[in-house]
Amino acid sequence: MPPRSGTGSRRGAVPRPPARAALPGADAMAGNAVPDAMPAPTKRAARGARAIPRDAPGSLTVRVTERIRQAIQDGEYPLGEALSELKLAAAMGVSRTPVREALNALQLQGLIDIRPQSGSFVFMPSEGNVGELAEFRRVMEVTALRFCFARRREETLREMRAASDAMERARDAGDRLAIARADTAFHQCIAENSANEYLIEAYKLVSGRVAALRTHNLASLDSLHNKSISEHRAIIAAFAKADLERAEAILDEHISRMRIGFRAARRQQTTTAD
Repeated sequence: MPPRSGTGSRRGAVPRPPARAALPGADAMAGNAVPDAMPAPTKRAARGARAIPRDAPGSLTVRVTERIRQAIQDGEYPLGEALSELKLAAAMGVSRTPVREALNALQLQGLIDIRPQSGSFVFMPSEGNVGELAEFRRVMEVTALRFCFARRREETLREMRAASDAMERARDAGDRLAIARADTAFHQCIAENSANEYLIEAYKLVSGRVAALRTHNLASLDSLHNKSISEHRAIIAAFAKADLERAEAILDEHISRMRIGFRAARRQQTTTAD
């Protein structure tokens, strides 16, 4: 058997991904062998898929998974966007194997939709999907808030206040991404302070999708910022006064508007595109 030639033999065995108009530069990747000069990733891919430091903790696949997950949550890869294994691997400075494994892991988390003969895409829920997700959140978060009050009241109050303060600072600075991250931190602390490991694990199953949808909604609708901040403050005030029933009612209504926000954001994006 002839010896392998240094750069192209292993990659040459991988079937080329089908060319799609949604993937800039896909025509330059035609053929089984990877060209010596790798096409530069798009600006979006470069932001979301920076090179992975070799000395970073954790396995390579775990680090790649977390990097792509964070990029989806932050809206760097928008809902429904096609993702190229080849471009992600090139941008991160890794082979396609950990990227493929990462995309498979993210599919299990509901963040990636892998379609045979088409490729990998960031999830794109229907309005009905978002409504069901909101129903799940209402059950989980309202129950978690009750546990927080009984088990970790002061810690929860401190973390909710910190997240709300961070959200206000981000709004004043006009930083939409920081607003979404602080909003996520507010709801995450409710789940994590429930002190129920099964509830926490169940919440993790949807937390990535919730964070991505939150970024999607808040980035499109500035009107949601003040409303969310106001409701967070109302939840905190009721919780601090031991009015748990009111805090739960506000939280339940707050989460219920997730579907309405998604619909409004989609309409806004369609109008802008037109």
